[in-house]
Amino acid sequence: MRSLFQISFLGVPVYRWMVLGAIGLALLVLSILIRGHLDIDWSVESLRTFVQSLGVWGPLAYIGILTFRFVFLIPTGLLLLASGIMFGPVYGTLYAGLGMFGSGMLKYGAVQIVGRDVMLDRLPARLQIWVKGMAQRKMSTWALAGVCAYPFFPKHVFQFAAILSGMRPLIYAPAVLMGSFVRAAIFANVGEAVYSGSGLIASTAILIAGLVLPMCVPPWRRWMLGPLRISQPST
Repeated sequence: MRSLFQISFLGVPVYRWMVLGAIGLALLVLSILIRGHLDIDWSVESLRTFVQSLGVWGPLAYIGILTFRFVFLIPTGLLLLASGIMFGPVYGTLYAGLGMFGSGMLKYGAVQIVGRDVMLDRLPARLQIWVKGMAQRKMSTWALAGVCAYPFFPKHVFQFAAILSGMRPLIYAPAVLMGSFVRAAIFANVGEAVYSGSGLIASTAILIAGLVLPMCVPPWRRWMLGPLRISQPST
């Protein structure tokens, strides 16, 4: 009889699927406990009440919720705005940045467990070409950091593409860290301004500038919109 280390499913060893399944089940149970027993409806006010009720453990709980937000089904924007309301712009930036960085590193770990080649082989052909093109161009730390910092863009696509293209962890981690803190700072300041009513115009201007200005640079715009172009059927 073959051992679990020799049996594979979809090209991935069964023991790796078991590890991912155990992690997913644990996160699901945790999500049910928090959402059900603590009666949280994931509004900013309920989140604030929950975090404050934990005392000194509140910031750690917030970082964990932001890191695993895909399990709790909480909108990222709500969590990032709440950081400024709950902790202020300085600590809100710190905690939200750490949570976003944790989420990015979680993706890196998941790809390593499943296998980079396995996941890459299962991408649509055109997306494979784009990812392999990123590998040939050696996507830089600054490029990925810019994507992670952009306020309203699905950075997950680029993070996974960077990982699948073979980006080394010593390049990937600093990029995600820098971008996460910039994005966290934007939302934390806007959230605090909305809550306090002071500095709202300046914070809103920063948010709009961060959204619009990068798209005014043609090379950046083409690079950012690359996944959308390749997803369109060729004519």
